[in-house]
Amino acid sequence: MKIKILYAIGFWCILLVACQENEMNTFDHEGAVYFQLTSNWSDGVDSVVYSFAGKTIEQDTLWLLVDLMGEAVDYDRALRLVVDAENTTAVEGTHYAALQPEYILPAGAYQVQVPVVLYNKDPMLEERSFQLGMLLEPTSDLQLGLTARTKVRVLLTAMLMKPSYYEKGLSYYFGTYSKAKHEICIQVLGEDFPATYEEFSNNRDYWVAAGSYMDNYFYENYPIIDPETNMPIEPWL
Repeated sequence: MKIKILYAIGFWCILLVACQENEMNTFDHEGAVYFQLTSNWSDGVDSVVYSFAGKTIEQDTLWLLVDLMGEAVDYDRALRLVVDAENTTAVEGTHYAALQPEYILPAGAYQVQVPVVLYNKDPMLEERSFQLGMLLEPTSDLQLGLTARTKVRVLLTAMLMKPSYYEKGLSYYFGTYSKAKHEICIQVLGEDFPATYEEFSNNRDYWVAAGSYMDNYFYENYPIIDPETNMPIEPWL
């Protein structure tokens, strides 16, 4: 009897934790939406770092992945993304373009990439970062899904910034992060690391090869001194 009671208590404890971790607003059978910033469903990453460092472009488009909770349907559905004013220091028109009134989850789709246009206009981007907070809002077509994943923060700068997913992706191919290594990688490869894990994952083969190439670069040009540590940047593969 005691064993059965303990099993019952354990079951309800697990159920309670699962409900807390996956808390979501009530939604109908047509579904709800939430941000999924990495390919790992259990990863609760809620921010993206975007840097214009090493880039000469005046603007770029950041794509944010929104997932569907529920069943796909045979018609387009509208979802809404708005600025979270309380968590935003970026200025519309200076740091980012106005968001669209609505975005479309296509018929039959379980996810959609939502575009956010970022601007490289402000000289202050070379000295600090600006935050753009955004919220998903319910529409007549789609409600909100996982409560903890209905918000996202974009940190915008022109300084070198470690990607938020670095330890879960790029570190396997580029070793321990340092700003000096980052800057040299940009100079040699001619481009910065991807802003999001999704973009990195979609081009993983390229970044695996790039990591190997940069490892060989540091080996052939050893020692390259990191000014922050005054130590050589060691090859990592």
